[in-house]
Amino acid sequence: SLHNFEKALLSDGRITVDEVGRIKEQIESDGKLDYDDVIFLVDLLANASEVCEEFDELFFPAMRSVLLEDGEIGMDEQYQLLRMLYSDGVVRDCEKEFLKDLYKSVDRITPEFRELCDTALNAPARNWSLGGKTRG
Repeated sequence: SLHNFEKALLSDGRITVDEVGRIKEQIESDGKLDYDDVIFLVDLLANASEVCEEFDELFFPAMRSVLLEDGEIGMDEQYQLLRMLYSDGVVRDCEKEFLKDLYKSVDRITPEFRELCDTALNAPARNWSLGGKTRG
């Protein structure tokens, strides 16, 4: 199952180059990228303490392709973006670049998506407050 696959991948807390091929096979196995693949990839990113560059090279284009499919970033998609940005405790530069690219590429920018981008792009890399407790 996907859950067991995810658990095995994250057993050492890292996504390594060797694992990226297996992840790619998994998300391409049904012939098309879809929202379930996005959730799977975000889960991996959110729960890994470290991801390799090759994972990012798979992750961002896959996210972009699915999220831009209908021309706007809906609430459920924004939730996945929030998880991408904040759940690993650091907003990475590549995540900010990805957001800027999405923002420029959507057909329609909702006020909620604009706010998400403004907040994330102006946030420090670490120790931001989301209204709860921040992690050291």
